Amino acid sequence: MSYTTYHGTQIRVACPVLAISVNKHNVAFADQCGQQLGVFNNTQEAKAFVSWLLTIH
Repeated sequence: MSYTTYHGTQIRVACPVLAISVNKHNVAFADQCGQQLGVFNNTQEAKAFVSWLLTIH
C-alpha cells in the first residue's frame, strides 16, 4: 500500500506494520521490508499518517 502526503510524496508500506515511533514531525515505522522514516512538514501531517498506519490491515 502507499500513502500520498499533502505535497504529493508517496510512502510505501508493506503490511503488516510491526512498530511505529513518532517524534514531532518524524514517523519511523517497521514493516515487512524493514525500517523506514517519514519526515513531514508539520505535526498535523504526521498525525494523519499515523492514523492511516493504524487503520490499514
